[in-house]
Amino acid sequence: MPKMPTLLAVSEYFYSLQGEGQTMGVPAIFLRLSGCNLICGGKGAEKDGQLHDGASWICDTMEVWMKGESLPFPQLLQRLDQELAFSQRLAQGVHLVITGGEPLLQDKRIAAFLSFLEQERQGLRPIIEVETNGCFVPSSSLLERVSYWNCSPKLQNSGMPKQKRLVPQALQVLAQEKGTIFKFVIAQASDFEEIQRDFLTPGLIKKEQLVLMPAADSLEALLQRNKMVAEICIREQIRMCSRLHVEIWDQLTGV
Repeated sequence: MPKMPTLLAVSEYFYSLQGEGQTMGVPAIFLRLSGCNLICGGKGAEKDGQLHDGASWICDTMEVWMKGESLPFPQLLQRLDQELAFSQRLAQGVHLVITGGEPLLQDKRIAAFLSFLEQERQGLRPIIEVETNGCFVPSSSLLERVSYWNCSPKLQNSGMPKQKRLVPQALQVLAQEKGTIFKFVIAQASDFEEIQRDFLTPGLIKKEQLVLMPAADSLEALLQRNKMVAEICIREQIRMCSRLHVEIWDQLTGV
């Protein structure tokens, strides 16, 4: 029998409001895990902070998830409780948002940590959101615990090659989950044509699961693109999501 994981590689954690997607505005504790399988901004963006490979936006948390430490579950839970009143807040209905990077690189570790949390905190099973890029099929252990899947598949505007960023099997599994949305970052109007061609027409996802969000890591960029994205959503009858954390805190991370 394989040994259960006992460590989680963590970059940061903080208490704030969910800034994007279907639960935007809800109080949430964010647990950002280390590592990602993609470099949005193109290969080399992680070194110089510049756009490469035709990318029109860059990951705004790259500097955070590229760092971190592997923490034993008891130490992590102790820190979270001491610094964020973690268990207490989750028991009161605050959401736990597990994000990255790409958290599903640590699928088994996440599931093991959630089991540990339940065992140590009198059966605590919080409302959980997972933010993923849709490149990995979640385990059955996670599927049964997660209430909301905020899946953000990447487009050509990310600078990543299609064969790395588009995994049909993973998208199809996530599309079957009641709490899944597919949130696409829109940098220009033609991006919707790509969504139609590569995701909707092949039947990988349903149109009613779509949420379009402006590509923006600053308030200035958000204001420039909000109207363009709104016009697409009105025309196509699709839900739009702005970026609440950018509206409030601009480029500040960890809030």
